[in-house]
Amino acid sequence: MQKEIKVLIYGIGNPGRRDDGLGPRLIARLQEEGAAAADLEIRYQLNIEEALKIKDYDVVVFADASKEIDSSWKFREIGPSETIAFTTHEMSPESVLALSQELYGRTPKAFALAIKGYDWEMGESLSEEAEKNLSQALEFLTDFLKSPRMALK
Repeated sequence: MQKEIKVLIYGIGNPGRRDDGLGPRLIARLQEEGAAAADLEIRYQLNIEEALKIKDYDVVVFADASKEIDSSWKFREIGPSETIAFTTHEMSPESVLALSQELYGRTPKAFALAIKGYDWEMGESLSEEAEKNLSQALEFLTDFLKSPRMALK
């Protein structure tokens, strides 16, 4: 019998800054649909404590809004950064991975899911364009979660 693959998905962002809330909104949609065979977490920002949490998972996905990508969403594998860097306000997913490796000798397979955002003003609703991008990213992630073992190859 094959070991169950433990998957954790972080939705990162500030829901009070419109499209910056794409990560948390993704988690909410996964919860509503009940489609995720994964543990789901919402974070305003990543902290050093995440290193302790991720050490027990096989696959971790960090979902966040992005201004920089050219497409509706982008999914890419990430690894530990060469240096562990953080401020009092944030820590990158790569630094969380590096800290997990440093402290616990273990780093899960990790991915970043960037979802294109457009409006960063105060407010809780997503822009129309971001809502469409979220739907596309959600469709991809739902399919990805059907075969998490493939991520380990």
